[in-house]
This record gives sequence, structure tokens and C-alpha cells, in this order.
Amino acid sequence: MARSAFKGLLCVVCLASFLFVASAQRANHYKPRDPPLGLRSRFNPATKHFEPVTSDKSYTYYRLAINLNETFSDIFDPKPNDPIPIGTVAQIVASGDVFDNTTAAKVGTFDLSAVTTSLDANMKLQYIVTLAVELGPDGDDTIFVQAALDFANIEEAVRDYDCAVIGGTGRYKGATGEVTFTGTAATTIDSLHIAEVAVPKFKRF
Repeated sequence: MARSAFKGLLCVVCLASFLFVASAQRANHYKPRDPPLGLRSRFNPATKHFEPVTSDKSYTYYRLAINLNETFSDIFDPKPNDPIPIGTVAQIVASGDVFDNTTAAKVGTFDLSAVTTSLDANMKLQYIVTLAVELGPDGDDTIFVQAALDFANIEEAVRDYDCAVIGGTGRYKGATGEVTFTGTAATTIDSLHIAEVAVPKFKRF
């Protein structure tokens, strides 16, 4: 009888442990809302972090106004010495510095990888881009962005630029949101990216 009771107690303890772990990993699953209009996250030079604009019981909200300045890029073209035929697929990598739009302080770096193709003889280009914006004092607070964009041609401004925040690390773990863009080129210093980011409040265990 004692052995049977012990087995039953063990089962109860195991079940309770499983439920505790599952509960500890669970974030609050309410849908995020937009940050208050007009507010921007302030960059704190002492901590090297952006401050949130607000929070609720489920999310911490940021609105980052940043500029990207490309310092390196390379393109892989399968036939670099030939005219680019319509439909050619090329791969691009680039990296550079990230600046706070309000203070002009350097706040991090970025890396991107893109696939592009020319759609017609006017060199209309279409891109799919993955972008990592690395922030924080050690570059470990990263926001990952997936984007699709078009150029009317290689000499003209970006248009139809659709960016989604698809995740993050560090302070931005589990981030979701979107990025809007104004400027002539996505990774020159005159570009302005406004990232509206909601970070879920995970329960630690």
C-alpha cells in the first residue's frame, strides 16, 4: 500500500513540475498594440540602450528612429562581365553602421543579405532582404527584419518597401512589428527607418 501511495505521489509531483515549466515559458498571448503616436524611444548613452515608449502587462513597446549607413557591400553575379539579362538572379551582402536619428549617435551595426532580379529592360529591380540590426553595448540586442522592396530602376529611389519585424535577441527577444522607411536608398545615411517593435514579456524559470 505504501509503495502504491509513493508511486501516486511521484506522478503528482511530475505532473506539477511539467505544468510549472510550461507556465513559466508561456508569455502573455494578448495581441500587441501600436505605441502611442508621436513618441520615439530615447537612446540612453549611459546604458547604450533605447528606452521603451510604453508597456502593458503583455508587451514592452519601442519606436526606434534610426539611420543605416552602408560601409561594405558585395554582389555575386554569375556572369559579371556580361550585360545583365532580364531575369538574372543576383545575391547581395552588405553591412554598416546604425545611428540614432535624434542624436546622430552611433548605436550599433547592421548586416543584410538580399536576393534580387531584374524584371525588364528598364532595370526594374525586385529584392527580398533579410536584415539584422545589432544594438546594445555588446551588439547582442538584435532586431531581425524581413523586407520586400522594388526599385523603379537602379538609379531611382526605393518604392513599395514592406518590412516586418520577425524576431529578436536580448532585449528584443520575441520581437514583432513593422518598419517604415523614407529616403532615397535603404542603406545610405539619409535613410530613415521607423521601427515599431513590441517585445513580449516572457516569464523566466
